[in-house]
Amino acid sequence: MADRKRGLTAEERLAALKRDQARLRRERMLRELGGPIWRRMVDIVPVLFRLQGTTAVRALRAEPAQIIEALRDDAVFAVDTAMRLAHGAGFLAGGDVQAYLTSTEPLERLARAALIDAAPCADTMLVRPWPGQPRLFACVVSTLPPWRTLPGGHRIVTAERLRCELIGVVGARADLFALLERVERPGNAVAT
Repeated sequence: MADRKRGLTAEERLAALKRDQARLRRERMLRELGGPIWRRMVDIVPVLFRLQGTTAVRALRAEPAQIIEALRDDAVFAVDTAMRLAHGAGFLAGGDVQAYLTSTEPLERLARAALIDAAPCADTMLVRPWPGQPRLFACVVSTLPPWRTLPGGHRIVTAERLRCELIGVVGARADLFALLERVERPGNAVAT
């Protein structure tokens, strides 16, 4: 005679009910909070910063502001650095500098000035969940991406490109995407 399946106990049914209710609450919250933002976000084709060219990662020996200033004429700043330059706050907590360059000469110049390490950094994870030394992520490309110039003279990626890079770096994060859209509204926009 075949074994009969044992029915779930009251505790097992209650645990399954709580698990399912929690999942439904999360899904409902995402739909309600995301709404039109979610629809705009999923229409974007992500740009993976690190795959746009040859990425060179160097540990910083100076403050990120000094590195940014030293790269002002050579780089188009991207991802978190672009957000910090344009709006004073970024998406990521690491304090790294992300920039597009057309050659490695600026990296060599910064290394000679002892602003960055000459040797490549072993830690190449763009978004890391642990604290660490700030790094420069330089993506060497043949042609710089579209940019806008800030009043201070720094070049950063366009607002549309920044949206694509955000999705490429952190994924579908409606909270960060909403923050970006809020600060990039026409009344808050930087010079183009």
